[in-house]
Amino acid sequence: MRLFLLTYLLLCSALRAQAQDTILRRNGDEIKVHVLAITPTEVSYVPSTEPPSSDTLFMQAAEVFLIRYANGTKELISKPESASVLGRTPEEMTTQGREDARKHFKAPGAFWGTFGATAISIPVLGGLGGVAAGAAIAASPPNDKNLIVPDKTLLNDPNYARGYEKQAQRKKLGNAAAGFGVGLISGAAIWITIALANTTHF
Repeated sequence: MRLFLLTYLLLCSALRAQAQDTILRRNGDEIKVHVLAITPTEVSYVPSTEPPSSDTLFMQAAEVFLIRYANGTKELISKPESASVLGRTPEEMTTQGREDARKHFKAPGAFWGTFGATAISIPVLGGLGGVAAGAAIAASPPNDKNLIVPDKTLLNDPNYARGYEKQAQRKKLGNAAAGFGVGLISGAAIWITIALANTTHF
């Protein structure tokens, strides 16, 4: 029962960590917030902090490139440079985004989160806790802090950003699947060892 409760709490924590909005500024900075309102001139928000803050802050809309909401939807605030300005077609920018994600995107949390949930849930759920945790982690949008790119301004191009994020999502799914497989094997070995050790005491 304790293991089931721990698995449930881990899953809730993973989901709670995603339940916040993200402001992506034009200079590449990312801020975790709860967006309150958007006007043509400014964005009002409450910073996402521990302990929670009740202070309402404001940012000039011209400084904001994009807002990613907690439910995964996005809203473009400032018009980005077009692909033609960068001298590349939309298809070329999408392809470059995918290639850069393959090279630079890292999502260790997808592996280790699924690994841990799988290993500890083996005695009670046969490792199915890892399936639930892995599915939740893999389905969530890539964390903005993990969007590592050679040049942050490339994210101002929607075609590049779309290609990068789609490939990043695939890598997250692959990492979660790997975490489940390794967690299932390692966890089973650990629990079998514990069971055998307890048996020898009788």
